[in-house]
Amino acid sequence: MSASETKQAGKFKIPLFWKFTIGMVLVVVLFGSINVILVHRIIFSSLEEELKHKGVFMSQIISQRAINYILYDDIVSLNVLIEEVSAADESIEYVLVCDPDCQIMAHTFVGTVPAGLQDVHERQAGNEVISAHVQFKGSENLIRDISIPLLDGNIGFLRVGLTEENIDRTLDQATQTLLGMILFLVAISLVGTFIFSYLVTSPVKEISNIADNLDMQSIREKKTLYVSRYHRRVAKAMNLLPGDEIDILVSRFNEMVQRLQKAYDELEGAQKNLIQSEKLASIGTLASGVAHEVNNPLAGIMHCISRIKKYPDNKADAKKYLELMEEAARKMEVVVKNLLDFARQPDYEKSEIDPKKALENALSLAKHRLEEEGIDVTLNSCPHDILIMGNKNQLEQVFLNLIINSIDAIAEQKMQSNKFTGEIQVSCGLMEQNNKFRIHIIDNGIGIPSEIITKVYDPFFTTKPPGKGTGLGLSVSMNIIRDHEGEMDLISNNNQGAAVSIVLPVKLIQKA
Repeated sequence: MSASETKQAGKFKIPLFWKFTIGMVLVVVLFGSINVILVHRIIFSSLEEELKHKGVFMSQIISQRAINYILYDDIVSLNVLIEEVSAADESIEYVLVCDPDCQIMAHTFVGTVPAGLQDVHERQAGNEVISAHVQFKGSENLIRDISIPLLDGNIGFLRVGLTEENIDRTLDQATQTLLGMILFLVAISLVGTFIFSYLVTSPVKEISNIADNLDMQSIREKKTLYVSRYHRRVAKAMNLLPGDEIDILVSRFNEMVQRLQKAYDELEGAQKNLIQSEKLASIGTLASGVAHEVNNPLAGIMHCISRIKKYPDNKADAKKYLELMEEAARKMEVVVKNLLDFARQPDYEKSEIDPKKALENALSLAKHRLEEEGIDVTLNSCPHDILIMGNKNQLEQVFLNLIINSIDAIAEQKMQSNKFTGEIQVSCGLMEQNNKFRIHIIDNGIGIPSEIITKVYDPFFTTKPPGKGTGLGLSVSMNIIRDHEGEMDLISNNNQGAAVSIVLPVKLIQKA
């Protein structure tokens, strides 16, 4: 893993859904808050202006009647007037009348006038209507105090205090309405975000899951799946919508999987041809031995036929010759059958097999060459109660390749010393882990120089003289063992022989 990949792996991650959700909520809340502030200011200014005009209008109406009462010094009637006006409109907090020196003549307060209220306006004679905000002890609300001159202020001033409670109530209602709209938009945005993130992340997650499970085993078993943009229940309706970048991503991924499947099929076909080519090369190496195995029984059969023809009336000898011919024919049948089984194109299907039988068949095919080179073969005790999951034909090819390599190495060593005796030791058994089966093949041949031992698995690399080897044996064998989820290890030194170890997973241990 590269440094950038390591950094990305350790990076804190937030699901796309939450990123969309947080972004949408922040946008809605931000614009909603701005709207609340703007609307609050606009409504407040509008209601303030409306309240001011209302106060001025009411004050002018009251002042027309109050002038008469003041001129006739009828303070009682003046008090009755302002009490009636105050009671008629709940928005009126108080009404009071001042003389030209701003001394209060009449008011609607119960008891005394709150301290400081009479000093709110320092009026002089004139016809100007003035307004100010006041808040006095005993009142929690802000009051708009409007002062109207009476006869240009010559006889006094009328002051009306209007409460802004209605303004606050209206602002609260408007704010609650806006907040409700914001919450509604947040809910709508969450639903929209969920749908949008599902449409985006669903195929991305599916691509990620398939990519995680996409390996050679799944490709080999044709288990590769393809990504669909929408769930099959809504796919027909959603496919009517225009395409986008996610559709392109899904399409490109599916095309990549198809190309990968096609490339694997081509690679598998090439590997099968390579295995078969190496197998045919092995058969060519064994051809003389097979011919010898067939010619000897065939010569015996011809001899028996000659004796029967010469003495047709000797039934006892004829019976003995027929039994010999039958035995020779069976030997030939076994040799030819083993050769045909080995040479046929395998089906590459795996089943439960006994690895010892595959090993014995390989030794049987190489029997003549072993005898021809005078090589002693020792097959140590090998259990028959072990079964592995594999392809018998392929494993026979691996064992035969290794045995032929050992024969060739011993033959080359013999060329350097006539008194040299070749030996091959074959052993197999269950490893201590009790779930691995190991086959060990050791020879005392010429070995492999240490400087080139790392290259022996390369295709077409060989240390044999031209025409003596294809250079595919160990490469093909390694691929077959890996396909069987096993391991193969080669240890060798120049002029000191070679040892090959094959480890395969155990499928079943049969009980007697």
